[in-house]
Amino acid sequence: MRKGQRTQLLLTDDSTFVRKIQETHAPDGRYVDCKPILEIAEEIFDLAMAAEAKHIGATSMDTEGTPAAEQEQHKQHGDSDLFKGLSDIIKRLSMEIAYFDDVDMHSKTMSLLKSLSSYSWEAKLVLSLAAVALNYGERLLLTELYLSNNLPEPMAILKGMADIRSYSDMLKPRVSALNSLIKSILDLAKCVVEFAELLSESSSLDVKASSVATDAIISATYWTIRGAVSSANIAQLNTKIGFETISTAELWELSALGHKMVSMKERLQNQLTFLRNHVEEKKQRDAYATLVFLTLVQPKDKLQVLKVLLCPNEEEQLLYDASNKTTVKLDVLREKTVLLLISELDIQKDQDLVILSDIYKESRMHETSAENHYEVVWVPILDPSNKMTPDMEKILENNRTRMQWYSVNHPNKIDPLVIKLIREQFHYHDQPILVVLDPQGTVVNTNAIDMIWIWGNSGFPFSQASEEALWKDGVSGLELFVNGFHHETENWVKEGKYVVLYGGDDVDWIRNFALTTRQVKTAGHIPLEMLYAGRSNQRKQDMDNLIQLIWRERLSETLGDVNMISLFWNRIEHMKRSKIRLGSSRVGEDQDPVLQGITKLLSYDQNMGRWASLFKGNELVLTGYGNIMLDTMIRCSEALDENANKEFDVTFKECFDRFQTVDTPPIRLVLPCGYERNISVVSCIECSRVMEKYILFSCDHGKQ
Repeated sequence: MRKGQRTQLLLTDDSTFVRKIQETHAPDGRYVDCKPILEIAEEIFDLAMAAEAKHIGATSMDTEGTPAAEQEQHKQHGDSDLFKGLSDIIKRLSMEIAYFDDVDMHSKTMSLLKSLSSYSWEAKLVLSLAAVALNYGERLLLTELYLSNNLPEPMAILKGMADIRSYSDMLKPRVSALNSLIKSILDLAKCVVEFAELLSESSSLDVKASSVATDAIISATYWTIRGAVSSANIAQLNTKIGFETISTAELWELSALGHKMVSMKERLQNQLTFLRNHVEEKKQRDAYATLVFLTLVQPKDKLQVLKVLLCPNEEEQLLYDASNKTTVKLDVLREKTVLLLISELDIQKDQDLVILSDIYKESRMHETSAENHYEVVWVPILDPSNKMTPDMEKILENNRTRMQWYSVNHPNKIDPLVIKLIREQFHYHDQPILVVLDPQGTVVNTNAIDMIWIWGNSGFPFSQASEEALWKDGVSGLELFVNGFHHETENWVKEGKYVVLYGGDDVDWIRNFALTTRQVKTAGHIPLEMLYAGRSNQRKQDMDNLIQLIWRERLSETLGDVNMISLFWNRIEHMKRSKIRLGSSRVGEDQDPVLQGITKLLSYDQNMGRWASLFKGNELVLTGYGNIMLDTMIRCSEALDENANKEFDVTFKECFDRFQTVDTPPIRLVLPCGYERNISVVSCIECSRVMEKYILFSCDHGKQ
């Protein structure tokens, strides 16, 4: 091929050119382990380049290779079976490459590709490089013999070998360029082999991307083989008599090929990065799907499920037993219902922990009860990208000392895919959740936190089915709202008394409402009790001052101290969450009465700061905004004077309905992150219109 043709070809890399190369390809499915062959070829090249550099007074480090002294510590390749059936092919290729006639490099490269038509592209590449390396190695041995005077001069003459030491100054730049090309060829070859390996794993790659990737491998294979053949040609000429007659065109192609290799490697590296990411993402998707299947879809063994979730990377599946301050095996959880307490590392101030501790202690007081057949395992969730620091270790140990149950021994070793599952399947959003596994290992509730707040150990076995049953058949009304918060509530219900549960932080309204209600009670001889419930977001000191005022002025009973009131409001919030999580998709007018009452209570508390609910025995009569309830109570006093025979609750409701036309402040309902997925419609509790949706960001500065 003429220089002009060679130049044009060297710069050609279009689809037509690739198709011509592809016509030589007829694979028959035979497998070649390419990486070991490439490693051996690279080692031979390193040795040859180091030896040649030494003989001409340079060092192989000039070409970013390995110093000659280090080449003595090369690998031992003992797997001769690897080359069974391939050594003859490599020898034949080496002879074809070594035989130089007037055939241009393109034709010689195409001839090699045709000879290797039945092999994969990466196999063609490494076999060709092995053949070139074989030539290099043989040339190295002959050169060593000649320069050490062990090869008789007549034989050197017959071989046409030159004493390269005499032309070292002329050869140094040429050898440096040649070695640089070989290094570029090897770098590109490694890319091709990895690229082909990843491509074989990428069955999900779309047709267009797969075609582009295949074309890249074809083109890179051609140019790598061509570069290797050209370098073999130049290297052989370097040691022959008359090497100085090498044409400028040949040297130009050597330089151009070097640039071609570097450019192609950069493009291939970009595609390789994409492919690596694609393969890794697919592996992650497949691994995640397997994890979901093993833990949620078809769990076969509870201990296996716990091993996958809690300690997949540990040979010994150990838990930390906080009560005995030692480690134990997962077997301690066999045949037990297991509650996985999933939270952030710093959980010590969380009220959920207080409630769980209380019911756990209670369950241990009755050794023979069914409730004793559950265990709790704390699973602190850490950021997988961060290492465990001494401060974090200290927090972990401090929290463990406050617990009586088990915890994950090494939370920093929890698999990131498990954390993904916890977030996506269990809907964990940095607030504590309690995932329940039954004795067979089936996840029966993705969050039983609400259950322990509402029913305590009565909620055992804490499954979603038992949660639904408790809502259906369990306590309701006043007993549900204030159960356990006031010692007289149960008697009031039995006696059929009216109970006014009220709350807020407006001192004037509290005093007026309590005094007005007391007047109505006295004037109408109504069996009525009052119970103050505070406000959910009130500062502790302010709330304590209000409670002291109510006690001092004997305005009414209270649910208890500041801490009891805080627990009351948390419990109400968990009632709302439980109802919504179990599928109450409409919040507002058309919903079950329990959720409607809870929603009203929380809305009035959060938005207006004053409210009241009237109960007749255990039954809820109504809940209303504080100002309307005060006006209703005043009007009710007059109405009872006019008609003393009417029941108090009937009269009160009639009066209340008259004041519903009075404007009330805007209603806002706050839902925790994640619960919106269960709700399709939110209707206003006052006017029944569909409410608008906003996003609220809130911070309590670490206060619970």
